[in-house]
Amino acid sequence: MDYTKDVRYYSENIGLETEKLNSNVTNLRERKRILYGVCGEGMGHAIRSGVIIKHLQEKNEVIIFAHGRAYNYLTDKFDNVYQIEGFNTVYESNQVKSTKTFFNGIKDLPQDLLSNLTGMYDVAKDFGPHVIISDFEVYSNFLSKILRIPLISLDHTHVVTHCENKVPLKHLKDKLKAEGVVRSFIQLPNIYLITSFFYPPLTNPERVKIFPPILRKEILQLKPGNEEHILVYQTSDSNLKLIELLKEFDNEFIIYGFSKDEVDGNLSFRNFNEEDFFDVLASSKAVITNGGFNVISEAIYLNKPIFSIPVKKQFEQILNAIHLERLGYGEFHEDPDKEDLEKFLLHLDVYKENIESNFVHDENQAILHELDEIIEELTSKLNQGTIVNDKNN
Repeated sequence: MDYTKDVRYYSENIGLETEKLNSNVTNLRERKRILYGVCGEGMGHAIRSGVIIKHLQEKNEVIIFAHGRAYNYLTDKFDNVYQIEGFNTVYESNQVKSTKTFFNGIKDLPQDLLSNLTGMYDVAKDFGPHVIISDFEVYSNFLSKILRIPLISLDHTHVVTHCENKVPLKHLKDKLKAEGVVRSFIQLPNIYLITSFFYPPLTNPERVKIFPPILRKEILQLKPGNEEHILVYQTSDSNLKLIELLKEFDNEFIIYGFSKDEVDGNLSFRNFNEEDFFDVLASSKAVITNGGFNVISEAIYLNKPIFSIPVKKQFEQILNAIHLERLGYGEFHEDPDKEDLEKFLLHLDVYKENIESNFVHDENQAILHELDEIIEELTSKLNQGTIVNDKNN
């Protein structure tokens, strides 16, 4: 081998090579270790977390704990995804069944609590996370307390508890119940980051910050059209009254959420497929959905008027629908009839104008920048002698 060429190269370029080496060492030293917990109820938590995790992986090491649909979604996109058990809401006739939800959750709680925390602790002890981020995932919240790791809450759900929300009296009971549930899931994080398409006053601006919705790159790149079909998306397949209502119209409705592929007159049921959903959403003239934050946010970004039928007793969805209507982006209905939907379809141009005139989005830049700064600030304060930061302990 001719070593002369190598020696000559390095003698002439020692400054450049030293700079490269120092840069590599610095990058390794600066890569933070982040444990990310994701709630598996619905798809909004998973979709939002997918965007955040992809960004974090550019400069950090990330491991993920998720349950339900979030686990299935995230395992298709990332390595280092660990499955845990979680709570699932019971729906009947487009209504949350609180008693059944409670008893379904409580019967498995002791076993889930032990298995989840034991498994998460073992992984965390080996991984040595600097920070935990929770998208309304309760066990990562518990783990942060056990290991005394800084916790960042990043979700939409805390708009319920950490914003000043004025709602009609008939929704007050659901509001109080929801506040109790939300507070029981996440306790005393270092900071709350809330994403929302509406911006009520914050209860504690020093520890709570609010940002526009986090949207997928695929949504940001879509070009809106205005074809004749209407997209229908349902959180569960329990709202059969809606299906009967849609049959009374001549419009074409493309429906997701019923786990089947079939055509029934003017109704086209489709199994969920991301690419298909993006195309249908972008080209639709309106959207009918529950009160789920993610679909509403994507529809608003694409300038689609929304006919919202939130799941009854699901206060977060009710709150989203209330603000949607107040902003003039669409309508909120609890038990819509044919006349309600007809009137909505007559006012699509008004809702489109309101969205176009008032909704502003920054392509996720503000919240991603804020999150990077918070992680840097929290990790700079860590005690280097604890289990949290020493992977060899």
